[in-house]
Amino acid sequence: MECLSLPKNRVSEPSLSAQRFSQRSVSLAVKFADTLGLHTGELAFAPELSNTSAAMSLCGRASEMISRNRGSAHPVVPLASVSDEVSLWVGYRELWEKHGNLQNFRFVEGGFTLHVGRPGELEKPQILRNEWVGRRSRAFVSKAGHPHWQLDALESFRTSAPKPEARFGDLTGSNAVQEFNSETDPNLGANLLLSLTVENMHLASAAHWWCAPEVSVAHEPKTVNELDRWVIGCVSYMRQEASRCTI
Repeated sequence: MECLSLPKNRVSEPSLSAQRFSQRSVSLAVKFADTLGLHTGELAFAPELSNTSAAMSLCGRASEMISRNRGSAHPVVPLASVSDEVSLWVGYRELWEKHGNLQNFRFVEGGFTLHVGRPGELEKPQILRNEWVGRRSRAFVSKAGHPHWQLDALESFRTSAPKPEARFGDLTGSNAVQEFNSETDPNLGANLLLSLTVENMHLASAAHWWCAPEVSVAHEPKTVNELDRWVIGCVSYMRQEASRCTI
């Protein structure tokens, strides 16, 4: 993700040195694991540092590698069981960058993905994303909700559903026989639903619409502590709600 430079007088944003970023990866992993009821070694954050960027994603004995609908494959850990064999799984990744004369890395974006699947199986379809992008990210749009949820279940189904095979002799298009008073295709409603690109909607999770009209739906983390509270709050809430799901 390309990072934007901000005016020099802008100071209210999360900022970390390389050393502090690595230390935070450890402390945040402890809180994350505790929230999920996992033990030391089962969950950790793997920091990836370079001269211009810092990133971290989940790792540890409890993690499994899966593919996302967007972006490269990344690890997930169990969030909650929905049956004897199936669980919901969560992944988290964060990106920070620095440019020019900046001494510290600045927050760009962080995001969760939620998946469903069985332990040991590569295929774990993506259900939703929960993302917070900062103003340095080119994904930041002032009229869109930040942080926000995006629903990916329909997109996952579209990409995994087998295409029906045409059979010799099938009548399609203008050659199909049309009868008077024929009923509407019973699959039409389902096809409309599956065709809807609901994954493009940004569902604001911090919109204060009951406040003054000028209040924005696009919020940015101002400190590392704010960002940490959002991360742990999100995973705690997702686990709570995931426990309501069954198969």
